[in-house]
Amino acid sequence: MEDKTLLRLFGVGTGLTLTLILYVTKPSKVVIIYSVIAGIPSAILGADIAASKSEKRIQKLLGSLSATEDKTKKTERRVIDYDRIVEAKYQLERKLEGLQQEIIKLESNVTSLVKERDTRQQIIQYLQADKDSLEKQVASLKQEYDELAVNFDELIEGAVSEEVDSYQQKDRKQLLDKFKANHSQGLAVVEQADVIARKSEEMVEIIMQRDKQRLKIFQQVKEHTIEAAKAWDLERDGLVEQIELLNIKVARLQQRLAGDLVEPIYFKCGFSPEGQIANAVAEWLWNHQQIPVKVTGVESGTDSIISAGYSYSHSMPVEELAKVIEANSSTIARNLGLYAIEKPHKLPIADILTLKIRRERPSRKTNTGALYRGHQDFIKYILSQPIRFRLIGEPGAGKTPTVAVMLAHLLSRGFLEANTPNGRKLPYTIVEFCNPLAGISVKNSTDLDFCLKWDSGYKGFKGLADEDKFRKIKGNANYLNQVGYIWVADEIDNSMAEVTKDEAKPFKKSLKDGGHINIGVIVMGQSANVSTNKGLSIDDQKMMTNIYIDPISIRTFLNQYGERFYSKKTVEKALNTLEEIELDIEEQNEIICDTAREFRIAMITAKRSPVFYQLPYFDSTVIDVASYQQNLEKVIEIRSGRGETPKDTGVFVNSLNQGYASVSAETDTEGHSPYAEPGTSRDTSQRPSCPHCGSHLIRSKGNKWECKNPEHSTIAPGKPKSWKK
Repeated sequence: MEDKTLLRLFGVGTGLTLTLILYVTKPSKVVIIYSVIAGIPSAILGADIAASKSEKRIQKLLGSLSATEDKTKKTERRVIDYDRIVEAKYQLERKLEGLQQEIIKLESNVTSLVKERDTRQQIIQYLQADKDSLEKQVASLKQEYDELAVNFDELIEGAVSEEVDSYQQKDRKQLLDKFKANHSQGLAVVEQADVIARKSEEMVEIIMQRDKQRLKIFQQVKEHTIEAAKAWDLERDGLVEQIELLNIKVARLQQRLAGDLVEPIYFKCGFSPEGQIANAVAEWLWNHQQIPVKVTGVESGTDSIISAGYSYSHSMPVEELAKVIEANSSTIARNLGLYAIEKPHKLPIADILTLKIRRERPSRKTNTGALYRGHQDFIKYILSQPIRFRLIGEPGAGKTPTVAVMLAHLLSRGFLEANTPNGRKLPYTIVEFCNPLAGISVKNSTDLDFCLKWDSGYKGFKGLADEDKFRKIKGNANYLNQVGYIWVADEIDNSMAEVTKDEAKPFKKSLKDGGHINIGVIVMGQSANVSTNKGLSIDDQKMMTNIYIDPISIRTFLNQYGERFYSKKTVEKALNTLEEIELDIEEQNEIICDTAREFRIAMITAKRSPVFYQLPYFDSTVIDVASYQQNLEKVIEIRSGRGETPKDTGVFVNSLNQGYASVSAETDTEGHSPYAEPGTSRDTSQRPSCPHCGSHLIRSKGNKWECKNPEHSTIAPGKPKSWKK
């Protein structure tokens, strides 16, 4: 590079020198230009020559450098190979040392085995010598045994043969003589036995004939005796009965002469219910206390009170009769289906005892006004509100059974599109229940076990978040438009306190925006103190329909938070109404034995004023779990993309929130409610709702519309189920 630069400088200098010379001599312009042009090639040529030389030098240096690198790599490989060889040598030396030690051990083992073999060979030799001597002894003993056995057999055979010969000769004749004598005697005995047997058979036949004749005679005598005894018993019973009747008549005549009653005398009242009740009381006294009375008259008073008069026997003190009636008044009322029987009183001018009988509970003059409504109005109100309910009550107040009744009506009606009262009914509705005390608390009801999915608050909130995300995916519009989702959670107070704000966000989103994706929520808790609940604010409370289902929670809310929602006068009126309702319900529940049929109240925080409702009975309706499970399988198919898609789903993007896929107002002509009666049309867009119960389960029958809602009689008692088109 330096040579190239020098050559270029030399060329430039040459050009400048020529230029100066020309400038001094002042030639013409053409000569100057030519001189400059002549200097340029010399400069370029010098630079090229220098560049070619430097490139050759660089190539030589690169060649020597690559050769040096190759040598270095070879040297490194040799060093690596040498290290490997050294390592292998070290390993072989260690193995050699191990083998040498094993050889030493084996040599010591071999020497010990050789010594052991020598000792055992000596022992074998000693044993072999003993064996030979013993075999010789056995052979000699065997020979002696054979000789003794032969001699013994010969002696035994000789002795036996001698004894047998002597016996045969001496006793043979004696035996023959005895046999002949016994044989002759036996023949004679047999002949005598035959004669005796024949005679005995003849006697047996004669005796049997006589016995048969005697049996016949005995049977005839027995029959005649029984008939005579029966006739005598009948005659005697008749005589005894006549005597008893005569005694009774005599006793009655004596009692009548003494001014006593012998049996109750009833009032001739025809079909009058008041007279029948008075007669029933007299009959009860006679059947249970054996006290005869005469019903002298009946008077019907106000407030379901009957005044009945009874005359009594002169021999019985009126005070005793009054005590008996007063002591058994509750039993008489319970047996006869009456409310109460008051203390009897004797008329001062006649021997007549008067009873005041209350047929029904006396009506209390409550001042509940327009703040108290029935259980049918409660169901109507629930069905007219978005599914955002919060139930508050003390432990054991019946939150879970109440939610079960609410779900039964909601499932019967179906989930309404966008969670609004005027929305289109979706074909399917699913419920998923979160209960942190599932399988732990013995007080838990099993009414919601059919939809139980989570056993902890964290899992329940996560499940709600997953459902929210799944419904917001545009590809799941078919599932969104056909399936309504209700998230139910128990112990919401504790669950909100355990989860973080981020984990509780899906719940609060569902309160605000759940309608966009057809999600509803129902939560249950014990605490009415909203300010003490972590994560649950008063604003969240205002987003929900709050239902307080026991007097303690109602009173706590009104005293602590009532004036934040209503005026002071409204709160005082609600507290007074609560006291009146409590007294009325306590009296009504006194005579109810079935817990499911007891009267219960709830307070709903409406906009202008809190409203009290009678809660529906726990057994007023039942969820069709089998039908729910069948439709749940269809929902699973729709969720997985295998279910049928409605023809006109009409999906469009909500202009208020582009992230939500909403449902159009067009009717789904292919879908149907899982709780609709068979035979009803699937297209409900042209069908009216029931004017009495508000149900959409309507069937065309000739020139009439017919309501098929199974809860019609409960919601609208006394109203017809059909009307003209």
